[in-house]
Amino acid sequence: CKKESLFLAPDLTRSQLARRVLVPVKAQSSAINQSSSDNVSRFINSYRMEHAFDLLDQGCSITSSMFDSGFKTKSNFNREFLRLNGYAPKTWLAHKIG
Repeated sequence: CKKESLFLAPDLTRSQLARRVLVPVKAQSSAINQSSSDNVSRFINSYRMEHAFDLLDQGCSITSSMFDSGFKTKSNFNREFLRLNGYAPKTWLAHKIG
């Protein structure tokens, strides 16, 4: 999969994001906290999860969807998936398919 979006970079840091959007780290964190009630990490992960859902809808495997969406660990992916969707990835797929 082609990685064009900044949020897909698995090693994305707050500093890199701040440099890219030309906003100081502290101001970036404050803006994200105020607008979304999330921290920067969860904010980025919400974009990653949206991308992962799209890949899963296209028939990609859970593992490839996880890595292609910028997640480095299965535990972080599973935790975010459950937090945003209410289901573990395998359970969600089983309900979707079944």
